[in-house]
Amino acid sequence: MWKTAFISLVGLIVLAAVGFGAYFFGQGKISTSVFPTISSSPTFSATPAPTVDDESAIKQAVYTKFNSDATKLNVTVSKIDGNYATGGIVDVGSEVGGGYFLAAKWQGNWVIVYDGQAHPTCAQIAPYNFPVTMVAECLDASGKVVKR
Repeated sequence: MWKTAFISLVGLIVLAAVGFGAYFFGQGKISTSVFPTISSSPTFSATPAPTVDDESAIKQAVYTKFNSDATKLNVTVSKIDGNYATGGIVDVGSEVGGGYFLAAKWQGNWVIVYDGQAHPTCAQIAPYNFPVTMVAECLDASGKVVKR
Protein backbone atom coordinates (compact mmCIF):
# COMPACT_ATOMS: atom_id res chain seq x y z
CA MET A 1 0.00 0.00 0.00
CA TRP A 2 2.77 2.45 0.76
CA LYS A 3 4.26 1.68 -2.69
CA THR A 4 1.02 2.71 -4.39
CA ALA A 5 0.84 5.90 -2.32
CA PHE A 6 4.52 6.69 -3.10
CA ILE A 7 4.03 6.10 -6.87
CA SER A 8 0.88 8.24 -6.82
CA LEU A 9 2.73 11.04 -5.00
CA VAL A 10 5.66 10.93 -7.46
CA GLY A 11 3.17 10.93 -10.37
CA LEU A 12 1.41 14.00 -8.96
CA ILE A 13 4.74 15.81 -8.52
CA VAL A 14 5.74 15.04 -12.12
CA LEU A 15 2.36 16.14 -13.45
CA ALA A 16 2.54 19.32 -11.40
CA ALA A 17 6.05 20.05 -12.70
CA VAL A 18 5.01 19.43 -16.31
CA GLY A 19 1.86 21.50 -15.90
CA PHE A 20 3.74 24.35 -14.24
CA GLY A 21 6.42 24.28 -16.95
CA ALA A 22 3.83 24.29 -19.71
CA TYR A 23 2.01 27.19 -18.07
CA PHE A 24 5.19 29.10 -17.28
CA PHE A 25 6.76 28.77 -20.73
CA GLY A 26 3.58 28.63 -22.78
CA GLN A 27 2.12 31.81 -21.32
CA GLY A 28 5.15 34.00 -21.99
CA LYS A 29 5.89 34.42 -18.28
CA ILE A 30 9.63 34.49 -18.91
CA SER A 31 11.10 37.88 -18.16
CA THR A 32 12.18 39.54 -21.39
CA SER A 33 14.73 41.64 -19.55
CA VAL A 34 17.25 38.81 -19.69
CA PHE A 35 16.92 38.36 -23.45
CA PRO A 36 18.34 40.72 -26.06
CA THR A 37 15.91 42.88 -27.97
CA ILE A 38 15.55 41.82 -31.59
CA SER A 39 15.55 44.73 -33.99
CA SER A 40 12.80 44.83 -36.57
CA SER A 41 15.06 46.71 -38.98
CA PRO A 42 15.80 44.69 -42.11
CA THR A 43 19.36 43.76 -42.92
CA PHE A 44 20.55 43.41 -46.48
CA SER A 45 23.27 41.20 -47.83
CA ALA A 46 25.74 42.66 -50.28
CA THR A 47 24.32 40.54 -53.08
CA PRO A 48 20.65 39.71 -52.71
CA ALA A 49 19.43 36.84 -54.84
CA PRO A 50 17.83 37.97 -58.08
CA THR A 51 14.19 37.16 -58.58
CA VAL A 52 12.02 36.63 -61.62
CA ASP A 53 10.37 39.92 -60.66
CA ASP A 54 13.75 41.69 -60.97
CA GLU A 55 14.25 40.28 -64.45
CA SER A 56 10.75 41.34 -65.52
CA ALA A 57 11.22 44.80 -63.99
CA ILE A 58 14.55 45.25 -65.81
CA LYS A 59 13.01 44.27 -69.13
CA GLN A 60 10.13 46.66 -68.49
CA ALA A 61 12.63 49.46 -67.78
CA VAL A 62 14.23 48.82 -71.19
CA TYR A 63 10.83 48.82 -72.93
CA THR A 64 9.88 52.05 -71.16
CA LYS A 65 13.16 53.74 -72.09
CA PHE A 66 12.65 52.93 -75.78
CA ASN A 67 8.87 53.37 -75.70
CA SER A 68 8.58 49.82 -77.01
CA ASP A 69 7.56 46.29 -76.02
CA ALA A 70 8.53 42.63 -76.41
CA THR A 71 7.13 42.49 -79.94
CA LYS A 72 9.73 45.02 -81.12
CA LEU A 73 12.68 44.42 -78.80
CA ASN A 74 14.31 41.18 -77.71
CA VAL A 75 15.70 41.93 -74.25
CA THR A 76 17.85 39.43 -72.39
CA VAL A 77 19.07 39.88 -68.85
CA SER A 78 22.41 38.11 -68.68
CA LYS A 79 23.56 39.02 -65.17
CA ILE A 80 21.97 40.38 -62.02
CA ASP A 81 24.43 41.14 -59.24
CA GLY A 82 22.55 42.62 -56.31
CA ASN A 83 21.30 46.03 -57.40
CA TYR A 84 23.10 45.90 -60.76
CA ALA A 85 22.29 44.16 -64.01
CA THR A 86 23.49 43.85 -67.56
CA GLY A 87 22.06 42.29 -70.67
CA GLY A 88 21.41 42.63 -74.38
CA ILE A 89 18.91 44.43 -76.58
CA VAL A 90 18.13 43.46 -80.17
CA ASP A 91 15.62 45.21 -82.39
CA VAL A 92 13.42 42.36 -83.66
CA GLY A 93 12.92 43.90 -87.12
CA SER A 94 16.55 44.89 -87.63
CA GLU A 95 19.22 42.91 -89.42
CA VAL A 96 21.97 44.78 -87.63
CA GLY A 97 23.35 43.56 -84.32
CA GLY A 98 22.11 44.86 -81.06
CA GLY A 99 23.64 46.49 -78.06
CA TYR A 100 23.93 45.97 -74.35
CA PHE A 101 22.60 47.78 -71.35
CA LEU A 102 23.58 48.48 -67.76
CA ALA A 103 20.83 48.80 -65.20
CA ALA A 104 20.82 49.78 -61.54
CA LYS A 105 18.15 49.48 -58.89
CA TRP A 106 17.74 53.04 -57.69
CA GLN A 107 15.26 53.94 -54.95
CA GLY A 108 13.48 50.62 -55.44
CA ASN A 109 13.14 50.87 -59.23
CA TRP A 110 15.32 49.54 -62.04
CA VAL A 111 16.72 52.27 -64.30
CA ILE A 112 18.68 51.86 -67.51
CA VAL A 113 21.93 53.70 -66.88
CA TYR A 114 23.55 52.97 -70.25
CA ASP A 115 22.65 51.32 -73.52
CA GLY A 116 24.74 51.00 -76.65
CA GLN A 117 27.71 49.17 -78.13
CA ALA A 118 30.64 51.08 -76.68
CA HIS A 119 31.84 51.84 -73.17
CA PRO A 120 29.59 53.92 -70.93
CA THR A 121 30.97 57.24 -69.79
CA CYS A 122 32.43 57.35 -66.30
CA ALA A 123 29.94 60.13 -65.50
CA GLN A 124 27.02 57.84 -66.40
CA ILE A 125 28.02 55.04 -64.05
CA ALA A 126 29.63 57.03 -61.22
CA PRO A 127 26.41 57.91 -59.33
CA TYR A 128 25.46 54.22 -59.19
CA ASN A 129 28.80 52.79 -58.03
CA PHE A 130 28.75 49.80 -60.41
CA PRO A 131 31.03 46.93 -59.38
CA VAL A 132 34.27 46.78 -61.35
CA THR A 133 33.48 43.16 -62.22
CA MET A 134 30.48 44.39 -64.19
CA VAL A 135 31.94 47.62 -65.63
CA ALA A 136 35.72 47.33 -65.87
CA GLU A 137 36.21 50.35 -68.16
CA CYS A 138 34.50 53.62 -68.90
CA LEU A 139 35.13 56.72 -71.01
CA ASP A 140 36.46 59.84 -69.34
CA ALA A 141 35.35 63.38 -70.28
CA SER A 142 37.81 63.45 -73.20
CA GLY A 143 36.57 60.12 -74.57
CA LYS A 144 39.56 58.04 -73.46
CA VAL A 145 39.05 54.56 -72.04
CA VAL A 146 39.74 54.44 -68.29
CA LYS A 147 40.27 51.23 -66.36
CA ARG A 148 38.35 51.29 -63.10
